[in-house]
Amino acid sequence: MKNTKRFITGMVTLAMVSAMAPMNVFATENTIPLNANTSSGSTDVKYSVDPSYTVVIPASVTLSDTSTTNATISVDETAKPFKLAKGQTLSVNIADVETNDFKVTCDTVEVPYTVTAGTSTTALEKGSTAAAFTNDDKTAKTLTFSQINSTLATVAGEYTGTLTFGISVENAAPANPYAANSVGDVVTFGNYNWYIIGKSDNGVTLLMKDNLENKAYNDSFTDVKWENCTLRTYLNETFYNTFSAEDKAKIVKTSNTNPNNPNYSTSGGNDTEDYIYLLSLDEANALDNSIRAINSWWWLRSPGQTSKFAAVVFDNNIVSPYGSNVDSGLGVRPALNLEF
Repeated sequence: MKNTKRFITGMVTLAMVSAMAPMNVFATENTIPLNANTSSGSTDVKYSVDPSYTVVIPASVTLSDTSTTNATISVDETAKPFKLAKGQTLSVNIADVETNDFKVTCDTVEVPYTVTAGTSTTALEKGSTAAAFTNDDKTAKTLTFSQINSTLATVAGEYTGTLTFGISVENAAPANPYAANSVGDVVTFGNYNWYIIGKSDNGVTLLMKDNLENKAYNDSFTDVKWENCTLRTYLNETFYNTFSAEDKAKIVKTSNTNPNNPNYSTSGGNDTEDYIYLLSLDEANALDNSIRAINSWWWLRSPGQTSKFAAVVFDNNIVSPYGSNVDSGLGVRPALNLEF
């Protein structure tokens, strides 16, 4: 899912305090003429509450070379209440650990530690969340430091390091508008109607209900694969750019495998990353007949009997691995994945 972030502070290593701005009440001024044919007026009254929070990050942590060490990130409501807008989350993120280990040093000797959050055993990396707070969850969060290899501390002395955090307020991801729909339903996206052919908690896979247009798989009759055919370029550039910026933000790149033709062993070529794509033989075979049926031939991205052919779906709903020559003008039914 995609979150909209509003960066609140710079990187911090100590306690983070944000002041609560004053709350204002104001009214717009209306003038009612003496001879007005009205018996009433109105005043808009607004009340504004700004976010406020105090995040407490430990100023220092004394690590051990024989056991794990815990530290706590918390919110403090002693002076000011914790307030965020509905649906917002206050995130405390790791800002400067490039790999999965945090190092303390003495002279030129480094001792690596893993840093984990809560009950997770996955080491935190740069950008990962160390703690998160909402209006409904203000419980303190625990960081755990564990030395990777105690034999590396070969020099006596004080080992030090700095773990830097960034704090941001994240807005709730927009709700999936198709959450109540089922696979097989027809929905609208952009200016087109689509079948839902796959669904996840935060997104859907869509197949255009009808042909976008008739177009060749490739402009010339030559050996070609999905990765370098002209139809792929057209879909991912010309057609993709017909969507608004808002809709483009919802279309995610899909990692497509391109297997060889199962009947003729024709090479399917390299895997591809596509905003817009055609279904494969396997994906088309998995469709319900009612979704495959559009009373015309339409292209699949899989190769046909040779590299000068591409697989198709016939107008009688039969999926054909034999296919048609790539410069034929056949139906195009784009597919795409949306995330919200």
